[in-house]
Parts: sequence; C-alpha cells; structure tokens
Amino acid sequence: MPASEFNSPATLQVKADGTVSVTVSGPLTIDPAARREDVDFRFLIVQGNVIVEGAGHATDGGWRGTATADPGSLQAAAAQAIGLVILVKKEPPGFETFTWSEQIELERA
Repeated sequence: MPASEFNSPATLQVKADGTVSVTVSGPLTIDPAARREDVDFRFLIVQGNVIVEGAGHATDGGWRGTATADPGSLQAAAAQAIGLVILVKKEPPGFETFTWSEQIELERA
C-alpha cells in the first residue's frame, strides 16, 4: 500500500490571467513491486468555502501535483489538504487506495 503526506508549505502562484496555480508535493512509499506509473494521485485543497481539486503523479523523490483556482479564491494562509492515492495492482488484479488529510500552509511563490 502506498503511503504519503503533504509537504508544507504548498506554493501559490498567480498566473498572467489572474488564476491561481497551487503546487503540492510529498514523500511516497510504494510496495517495491509497484511501478510509479501505476500510482495516481488526487487531492483537494479546502480553505473556507473554497474547494480546489487537483491531480498529481509520482516523481523520483515522492509525488507532485497541481491545481488551478479562480482569481482571488485561495490565500496565503492555512488550508486543509485531502489526498487520495490509487495503486493499480497486477497480482492479484485490483486497486489499493489510501487517503489522508492534514492542515498545510499555502505560501506565495
């Protein structure tokens, strides 16, 4: 079963069109028989009544994901981060999932 967490702070970056990009990352532990491409990440960033959904992928040192939010919707402050990992298993065929939630800080780049 993969296990992960969020690194804090996550990075907020304002794009030219005013939208906000949030980048999250974290460490990753995978069963040695699994390949990184068999792992899928989904996450939510919740701040007040704003909920932003993103997706990520495994990297050499863990995992990384990005999401785009409406202009002015996320602020540099505390937020709740909720993660979901889906691992494709070949033997026996199936899926394993892992979820976690923790408070992180959002910080401007």
